[in-house]
Amino acid sequence: MKIVSLISAVDQNIRQMAEGMHLETDAVAVNQCDTEGDQTFSVCDITVRCLDMRERGVGLSRNTCIEHAPECDIILFTDEDIVYDEGYSRLIEDEYAAHPEADAILFNVRVCESRRTYWNTDYKRVRFYNYGRYPAYSISIRRDALILSGVRFPLEFGGGARYINGEDSVFLHDLLRAGVRIYRTPVCIGEEIERESTWFKGYDERFFVSRGALYVRLYGANAVPRAILFLIRHKYMYEDMGFSAAFKLMRQGMREMRS
Repeated sequence: MKIVSLISAVDQNIRQMAEGMHLETDAVAVNQCDTEGDQTFSVCDITVRCLDMRERGVGLSRNTCIEHAPECDIILFTDEDIVYDEGYSRLIEDEYAAHPEADAILFNVRVCESRRTYWNTDYKRVRFYNYGRYPAYSISIRRDALILSGVRFPLEFGGGARYINGEDSVFLHDLLRAGVRIYRTPVCIGEEIERESTWFKGYDERFFVSRGALYVRLYGANAVPRAILFLIRHKYMYEDMGFSAAFKLMRQGMREMRS
């Protein structure tokens, strides 16, 4: 199988980044920076195409990667701060070979405890009730399935966009709606290097407004009860502002998204 990694980066030296990530597959990297450019070079026996662009937004970055991805069997989404284990590409190939029923597979990537949102302990199908925990760097997908689905990352969510996160959840949500068969696997392929988040600046007003907008995008008419449930489960996030203020901000995001 031919695997291509699609890398979303910001202000990086792409050659050094690719070496540090221990890539074993060809890659397309979109580097959001202050210049424009398109260059292709070799790093450790793989080919990396780098697209420099001034426009900001992780959804735009990932969609640009998809647009310029060469012919391949498997697409692996990744970020500049992921370092892969030796032999990870063979693990991905083996998992897809063993599971022809899977259009997309979500792999484990090690992260620090404070940032961990998921850890797969079994191979199982992902449904609408459990897709929301997975970051983009866990996602791989058969290229043919992605192209057939017509699904792309949303431009209004994620780092550099109007609403600060949630682009990965929207992407998986839309894949499921398009009939893409998504599975999770306990196979681990690498680790995230801990660094300061490019989008998370604390549980501030923008966080709750963004969360409200995201819930409208994901849950539609059920956004309000899902928001209430979220706040009940995560009281530590709004200790300073209180439940009413946090809920008011989420309602603001809902109104913005609906308009």
